Amino acid sequence: MSKIKKIPVITYPGKAGDRQLQTIFTARQSRDKEVSEKVEKIIDDIREHGDEALLEYTKKFDGVTLTQKTIRVSREELSQSASRIKAELKAAINEAAKRIKTYHKKQVRSGFTIKTREGKLSQIIRPLNRVGVYIPGGKTIYPSSVLMDIIPAQIAGVKEIVAVTPPRGELDPGIAYALSILGIEEIYRCGGSQIVAALAYGTKTIKRVDKIVGPGNQYVTAAKRLVFGAVDIDSLAGPSEVTILADSSVSPEWVAFDLLSQAEHKSGDEIAICICEDIEFAHRISKAVSAEIKNSPVKEVFDALPEHAISIFVTKSHESSIALVNEIATEHLQIMTKNYAEDLKKITNAAAIFLGPHTPVALGDYFIGTNHVLPTAGAARYASPLGVDSFVKRMSIAEVTADGLNLAAPFVSTFARTEGFVHHALSVEKRG
Repeated sequence: MSKIKKIPVITYPGKAGDRQLQTIFTARQSRDKEVSEKVEKIIDDIREHGDEALLEYTKKFDGVTLTQKTIRVSREELSQSASRIKAELKAAINEAAKRIKTYHKKQVRSGFTIKTREGKLSQIIRPLNRVGVYIPGGKTIYPSSVLMDIIPAQIAGVKEIVAVTPPRGELDPGIAYALSILGIEEIYRCGGSQIVAALAYGTKTIKRVDKIVGPGNQYVTAAKRLVFGAVDIDSLAGPSEVTILADSSVSPEWVAFDLLSQAEHKSGDEIAICICEDIEFAHRISKAVSAEIKNSPVKEVFDALPEHAISIFVTKSHESSIALVNEIATEHLQIMTKNYAEDLKKITNAAAIFLGPHTPVALGDYFIGTNHVLPTAGAARYASPLGVDSFVKRMSIAEVTADGLNLAAPFVSTFARTEGFVHHALSVEKRG
C-alpha cells in the first residue's frame, strides 16, 4: 500500500503548517555521520596510497578489477560507445547543447581598470586550469548533466576538463556521445568517494584538479564536503526540490504533474511543495496528485517517499505566500499565477525560476539552455546556479606611483599601528 494515501493540504501559518515546514527543513539538512566517517577513511587511504587504494576501492564497491591503464577510457571505446546512441537522443543532445551554449555565453564577464589618485587599480578574470566533472552512473544516467557541467567550463576557458563516471560495463552511449561532441578525451571509469579524493589530491595516474562539479550519491556528496578547501566544489547537491506558487488560473492537473516530476528522482528524499491561497483549489490539486500516483508507471517511486515529501500549503494572503516562497528558498520555483510577472519582482530566494503555465521545470532540466545544476536545501539564499562564473576566478591588481605611495602612506600607517602591525607601517613609511 502506498505511503502517500492522500496529499496533505495544510493551513499556514498554524500549528500543523509550522510542524510540516519544520519537518521539511530538518529533512533537508540531515547528514549521515556514519557515511561521513566511512568517507573520511577512504579519503585518507587515497591520500596515502594513491592509485593502489583507488583501484582497491573500485574493486570492493563496484566489483570491477581495473589497472592504472584500463581505468582510463580509450578514444576507441569512447567512439564506439558514442556510435551506438539512438537517433532521437542524439538529436536532443545536439539541440540542447546549442541552447546551453547560447545562454551561458551571455554570462562571460570582462575585467576593468580604474584610475585613482594613488595610481591604477584593475581586476582581471582568469579561468580555472583543470576541472573534474563527476557523471553519476547509479540509478539513472544523465547525459544532460554532462552538457550542463562542461559547456560553461569550456566557455569560461578552462584548459583541462577530466570526466569521471562509475564503471558500469560499457560506457553509456548518451554519456559517450555528449563527451565526444564536447571534445572531452580524459575520462576515467571510476566513481564514488574514492574518485573525489583522487581528483582533489591527485594520484600517479590522475592529476589533481582545481574544482570538482557534478552531482552524486550521499557518499560523493560527503566526499565533496570533506575535500573542500583542498579543492573547490560546485555545491553539496541534495535531493531535488520544487516549490510551486499557483492560483486557480492554472490547471490542478498541470500542478500535479509538475510536483511529481521533481518527486520522481528516486533518492527517496525529494521535496515538492505547492503554495496557494484557495482551499478548494488546493484540494483539487491534492486529488489530482493522488490520482496520478495511483496510475503512475513509477508508482513505487512515490510510494517510497516520506509523508512530508509532497505538501500543499494554503496561506491567508498572497503576501504570506510570497514570504513562504522566500523562506523555503527552493531549488526550482514555478510561478503559475495570473500575475506571475508581478510576483517575480518580490522573489528574493530561489535558484531557478520558471514563469507561467507553459514553463515546467522539465524544460530547464533538459533543453532550453538554463543550467540544471542548482543549489538545494535552502542554499538559494546565498548560492547561484552553475555557470561560467563557477569556473573563473577574479584577480585584483594594483599599480601605485611614487606620489600615490606618499599620499597613501600616512593612512596606511595609522591603520597598521592601530592594529598592532608595526612592519606593515614601516613598509610604507620607509619608502617615503
